[in-house]
Amino acid sequence: MKKSRKLFVLDTSVLLYDKHSVHAFPENDVIIPIIVLDELDRFKEKTGVVGESARYVNRYLDDLRSQGDLHEGILIQETNQTIRVELDGHEDVPSFLNKNSSDNKIISCALYVQNKNKDKKTVVVTKDINFRVKCDAI
Repeated sequence: MKKSRKLFVLDTSVLLYDKHSVHAFPENDVIIPIIVLDELDRFKEKTGVVGESARYVNRYLDDLRSQGDLHEGILIQETNQTIRVELDGHEDVPSFLNKNSSDNKIISCALYVQNKNKDKKTVVVTKDINFRVKCDAI
């Protein structure tokens, strides 16, 4: 039986915790909300693992641009994984959440992706405990 592709929406924390996590979803589709790029930009000057991870992910995504449009999605042939930066869905933060919070905008983006792709399972990936609790409550 063929395994169906899933959509993995990545939070900034997972990319900063493990810079290689962007490669960890073979045979699936990785969605990086545009707000995550803003957050990575704030960490790129930091010393240590966090800054190194932010710079690595930024460079990797920049390199992918030579293969096509990141907003449409880039297929990584070796792993049959796509990586896409999602530009939409950040404005529809659920009314009971703070609309100015980056985490809540990422949740909003994940809900948008889920609603647009009802035929695929959407999974939010984060290392942030509070973020996971919020996602479970929605």
